[in-house]
Amino acid sequence: MRPNQSKAMPRVLILLTLLSSALATASGGLESSSRELVTAASCDGRRARIGYVQSSLCERMDYVSRGRRARDFGRWVRTQHGEPRIFSMHGGDVNFDVADLEKLELEDDLVFPAKRRKDDPFLSDRMNLNFHHDSGRSMSFYDGDIRPLIEKPATALELYFRAVKLSLYFGPLMSTAFLVPLSKKFRCGIWYKWLARCLASSGAAFIKWGQWAATRSDMFPQELCDALSSLHSDAPSHSWNFTQTQVESSLDIPEGSLFEVFDTFDPEPIASGSIAQVHKARLQNGGLVAVKVRHPSVARLIDMDFRLMEMLASVAGYIPGLKWLHIKDSVSQFSHTMAAQAHLNVEAHHLEVLNHNFGSWKNVQFPRPFFASSGMIIETFETGRVCTDVLDEFDEEASSRGIPGQGHDLIPLNMAQFLVTNGVSMYLKMLLVDNIMHADLHPGNIIIDVMQSKNQELESAEFQITLVDAGMVAQLTEEESSTFIGLLTTLGEGNGEAAAEFAMQFSIENELDEEEKKRFKEDMRALFDQCCKGYGTNVDVGEVLRGVLGLIRDHHVRIDSNYATLVINVLCIESLARRVCPTYNALDASKPLLQQYRKLCYEKDGYTPRNNGSYHKKIKKIMALVLNRDKKNQDAAFFRNIAKQRRREQLQVAM
Repeated sequence: MRPNQSKAMPRVLILLTLLSSALATASGGLESSSRELVTAASCDGRRARIGYVQSSLCERMDYVSRGRRARDFGRWVRTQHGEPRIFSMHGGDVNFDVADLEKLELEDDLVFPAKRRKDDPFLSDRMNLNFHHDSGRSMSFYDGDIRPLIEKPATALELYFRAVKLSLYFGPLMSTAFLVPLSKKFRCGIWYKWLARCLASSGAAFIKWGQWAATRSDMFPQELCDALSSLHSDAPSHSWNFTQTQVESSLDIPEGSLFEVFDTFDPEPIASGSIAQVHKARLQNGGLVAVKVRHPSVARLIDMDFRLMEMLASVAGYIPGLKWLHIKDSVSQFSHTMAAQAHLNVEAHHLEVLNHNFGSWKNVQFPRPFFASSGMIIETFETGRVCTDVLDEFDEEASSRGIPGQGHDLIPLNMAQFLVTNGVSMYLKMLLVDNIMHADLHPGNIIIDVMQSKNQELESAEFQITLVDAGMVAQLTEEESSTFIGLLTTLGEGNGEAAAEFAMQFSIENELDEEEKKRFKEDMRALFDQCCKGYGTNVDVGEVLRGVLGLIRDHHVRIDSNYATLVINVLCIESLARRVCPTYNALDASKPLLQQYRKLCYEKDGYTPRNNGSYHKKIKKIMALVLNRDKKNQDAAFFRNIAKQRRREQLQVAM
């Protein structure tokens, strides 16, 4: 090696070292800069997502509040030939896969795409209420550790442990079951209440089954139904942490950003049921909303519990004394309904259908949803109070005045007329016109609100009824509606044998022989001779129907769930009417409508169904609306007479 070359080598090495160091520094700087850019882009994307959800909810609420959503939904209904699809086929066959309900989507291709407005917040997928269609991305902005919407099917091992846990609840109870038929005191005073507590501790499926059983006095003893009725009010609630997680995950917003989307959000629920609980919140535009959040793992627990129930029902089907109940079929029907109810997007769709059906009714409404996922609904906040709470106050005031049991005399007549007239008319409309019945119509789901009042006096107020909780909806057939009308008209005629004939049509699977049918008719005739003389005799509809259900149970006459729903709703509306105004008789008030409608449904003999062509169906619906208007006029005259009577009594007291 030459001397010059040897001197140059260190210089080259130094230059290479400096160059590599400079490149490394530059590379590190670029990498750091790249990370900063990614982080900044991620932060910008999160802020954009929060802003998008925040503004979209406000826009949707405005769109719904102004009635534009209702008009668009009406257009969609017309594309469905006037019969929107119902997913919770309570008590009947179903034509949908429960697994598909997690991402419920309704076809909207026929919704006048040329007429869509630029400011429509439902633009890209108008009939669906989620945001999943707006992003067009695979990533999620929710970065929490818990994904409450993901509920995988239970494994065989989990099913086993669930069965063990339930056996610990029900084992001690069932070990004492042999004492139930031996002692009425033990049965009614201890065992039935014990059963109710076990059901309340066992999860949504058992609570809901207990609520359903409480209404089925045609299948179970009345004392048991009374004990299980406590399940309507004693419902669990979940933690605030889960609510926040569920809401953020459903809206797909970053963890901890709930209060950036909402202005306020009450941590304590204002109501809780077996499936979900409701929170009061306020959007950034000041609008009050109700946020309904599903309880943790409800859908999964329902799946496990009904799989276990079906196993037990299969065993019960082999017991001779229980075959007539068709327990396996009932559990199958009820489990499908419950599975649908566990997906709140189904309830949101039901609310929109019911609001559409009652769109022309000024004083009857349902909450209006504007966001829905499987685990959450955001809907308009409906003011008011539970109807029974209002009536309880009048009873308490009457007791304080020394006239216990006379709270109905203190109810303003305009309020009494509103509740009675609209309650009965609302039921008849769902039965005769819509063929879609709210299937969970217990008193806790009826809200009454004072709309307008002069000088803060109830006597000059206008009222509004709101029905909530539409997870269970009964889709009625024309045959079911006409058969039930046939039963109601037999009450007006005082004809027990005819009532028995219609009751035996409440299920196509009744297997009574001729001798059993004869005994059933005889007992029904005896019941009617005792407490049902017909129109104009102040028939206590509730007492008669409870007697009918008792005979159905005693004679092992099976009735399908839709008919049971119709009976229970009649009992609910009729008991409400009697509590508000004891002298009002719902059967007598409905006489013209029931008589004319039976003539439309049956031939001259009153039993042979007429042909139900499309033209005949339209005639029946139009006649029902006309006759209902006449009924309202008769109700108005009835309450004017009561007002005159009260004024005369006040004058006599003054003199």
